[in-house]
Parts: sequence; structure tokens; C-alpha cells
Amino acid sequence: MNSLGTLFKNPIFRFLTLAGGIYFIWLFVYYFLIKVYTDWDYWLDYNIVHLSHYFLQIFGIDTFINLDGSMVMLFVTEGDFRSVTVGDECNGFKLFSIFSIFVIAFPGPWKKKLWFIPLGIIFIHLANVMRVSALMLIQEYHPEYLDFNHLYTFTIFVYGIILLLWYWYIKRFSDYAKKN
Repeated sequence: MNSLGTLFKNPIFRFLTLAGGIYFIWLFVYYFLIKVYTDWDYWLDYNIVHLSHYFLQIFGIDTFINLDGSMVMLFVTEGDFRSVTVGDECNGFKLFSIFSIFVIAFPGPWKKKLWFIPLGIIFIHLANVMRVSALMLIQEYHPEYLDFNHLYTFTIFVYGIILLLWYWYIKRFSDYAKKN
């Protein structure tokens, strides 16, 4: 029991255990409640495409939205009518949860977590809107680069933002920041 007690005193072990436990609960809630009983994913898909549509219009790029079953598609109006499709795996909802779990599991005052998590989710959502907009432009002008950018460039981009936000939280607002 002594070694187990020592293990729980290790802050890295505590963080990983807490984050893993919360993530397991989150997966259960997501797949057995949210996904089954709500349209949250579809609403988020539509919101990302809708905001991408307006973002591209700022730069004079005409697009239109097509609802196709469980997917939301964004088309460029001119040219070959190329599109990008946003589905449940691309809408960032799971990224919101990963970010939130990281912040929740790291020691720090709840008062700061309660405003930092929504702020971080907004940043992640806007990064995802920029990602979808950029993918739309790549699909329209250089479709041969779409798969690479979708799989690698923008995955690194969005996860990089999550890690930077978490790092910012640790350095500025967590219990660790108070000690240093």
C-alpha cells in the first residue's frame, strides 16, 4: 500500500489518472447520450460550415451550403463546384472535450477554469472554421494538396492550438503558475 500511496502523490500520475477517468466518462456520455439523444454534432457541423461560408465571403469567395443527410457540405459557387464536407469527426466537439479535460485535470482554481475553458473552446472553434475555410480554398484551387493538408497540416495546426492554450493555462492560471 505504501508504494501505491507514493504513486498517487506523483502529480503526473494524478493528472493522467484523473484525465483518463474523465475521458472514459466523457466517451460514455458522448456515445450513449449526446450522440443518441441530441443533434449536437449536426448543429456543430452546420455552424462550422455556416461560419466558414461567411468568412470566405469576406474575401469575395462565393459559396453555398448543402445539407446532405448527416453531413453538411460547403461548395464554391463558381468553377467545378468543388466542396468540403463537415461531419461528426471534423466538427471539433471531441477536441473541445480533450482541451476541457486537460484543464480540469490540471491543478488550479475552479474560478479560473470556469472562464478559461469556454474561452479556449471558442478559440478552438474559430481555428476549426479557419481550417475548413482553408480546406475549401485548397479544394478549389489545388485539390491535389487536399488530403495532405487535411490529414497533417491542419491536424497539427488545431492540436497545436490546444497545446498552446493548455500551456498558457498552466503558466498563467494553474497552481503550478502560483509556485513559480
